[in-house]
Amino acid sequence: MVKSRAFLRNPLSVWFWIAAALLTVAIWSAILLTLAASERRALADAADVRRNLARSLAEHQESSVRAIDLSLVHLRDVWLRDRAAFAYAVERQETLLRNEGGIQVAVLDREGWVKFSRLPVTGPPVNFSDREYFQIQKVSGRDELHISKPVLGRVTGRWSLQLTRPIYDKDDAFDGLIVVAVPVPALELVYNEVNLGRDGVVSLVRSDGEVLARTGARDPRALTVDSPPVAPEGARVGEYETVGSDGVHRGFSFRKLKDYPLAVHVGQSTATVLAPLGATRNIIVGGALLATILLWGASAFAMLWRRQRAQTVQMEAELENVTRESERQFFEERERTMLELHDGCIQSLYAIGLQLEHSRQLIGHQATDAADAIAEAAARLNLTIQELRQFIAGEKPRRPSPAELVAEIRAMLPQGDPDALRATIEVDNAAAERLTAEQSAHVLRLLRESLSNVERHAGAQSVNVTLQLIGDRLCLEVKDDGVGIPAHGALGTGLGLHHIRVRAQRLGGKARIHSSPGEGTRIAVDFPAAA
Repeated sequence: MVKSRAFLRNPLSVWFWIAAALLTVAIWSAILLTLAASERRALADAADVRRNLARSLAEHQESSVRAIDLSLVHLRDVWLRDRAAFAYAVERQETLLRNEGGIQVAVLDREGWVKFSRLPVTGPPVNFSDREYFQIQKVSGRDELHISKPVLGRVTGRWSLQLTRPIYDKDDAFDGLIVVAVPVPALELVYNEVNLGRDGVVSLVRSDGEVLARTGARDPRALTVDSPPVAPEGARVGEYETVGSDGVHRGFSFRKLKDYPLAVHVGQSTATVLAPLGATRNIIVGGALLATILLWGASAFAMLWRRQRAQTVQMEAELENVTRESERQFFEERERTMLELHDGCIQSLYAIGLQLEHSRQLIGHQATDAADAIAEAAARLNLTIQELRQFIAGEKPRRPSPAELVAEIRAMLPQGDPDALRATIEVDNAAAERLTAEQSAHVLRLLRESLSNVERHAGAQSVNVTLQLIGDRLCLEVKDDGVGIPAHGALGTGLGLHHIRVRAQRLGGKARIHSSPGEGTRIAVDFPAAA
């Protein structure tokens, strides 16, 4: 019941926390959407690369298979026409076949017995009638090239693919077949030259889904472990994703050979594709985390201040003997706190937000610049945290040197953005030497508010900041070439301009604000110099 009454008495606190939560959700939603878009671009680029590789490898494979097929047809014609000249014809074709990886040429009769072998056959006669490719050619009745799955050669003693053409007699009856053996490693040697990163894979797949060659396969008998899905009928190119037996998720692009029942499949690990985004992701998430911590820290501090203020007001309401001096001190302290928070931490937070927005725009095409912008935002966060600590601890400001004063003014301007506001800063060393520590703090807060107004509202391309000593008075001026203050707006009614006037009064001087629509704005403050 007590909590319900507290809520009813102070609903603004609840809405304040709700606003902070919504802002946090908005920040992280933007970060997540940006990262997701970057990942989609990286995956799309990788898919383009895979498609181009699949096309190039398919064209190379088709050229190689066609060369072997033409040799088979030519040698078959020689075998049927003049068997005495066959060995010489094989010798003439040997260079071409060797370039395509061929290691053996053989002729089998209708029963599967070896009638000719380029390599010597030792021991008893060798029969191949039990081989799958022999049985397929024997019953097919079609004069087509057949490419077998990897088999261990009985003559070569090596794992190889058997490329065969049938031989028919004058009555068109099956009379044997002619074979060229191509070792699997010879095909994989071409694929291994393709750099697809860690866990990348290239496969040569038959139209029935049989894997004939694949990079990284130590044993041809294990080629079918990760067989890709059979491509749809009529589809020459395509994409798919799968998780292999090694647990690696890969994206694949495939392309079929035009004239042969083969397809080249090019796969790339998703983790490898997204790995370059890891550093950028860490930078963005780290920056967003820092911004979130600062947001909630500032929110907690503001709510704590409001609670303390409410408690103070309640105590003062209960006290009957509160003096006018106490009331005056309270309101001065409140105004001082508002000035410090508004002109200090809040302006710094706004500048950090702009810096993070700029870095978000750089992500994906200028990662190094994005990293620099995030680093700059992190540095500004650290400075803001230090200012909060100094404010909470009540530490007195330190008097900066002229060089430090110029450096702090320059740090208020947007960094790293090529379209950022151009600024000219002219600080007279003699003027800077005549500033006290307290005056320096007021001058810096006044400039931060003025420059923030220029950056957010003026639409200016350039701004000039000058600090001069004229006689015994210091003259501070901020002039921009922006749109000026609209004629229908009441000059000086904004909180920022009010703060500028208050700080000028605390400096013992006066602020003059001159502005016309379309002609920029000039803020001039003059105050007595320290002795």
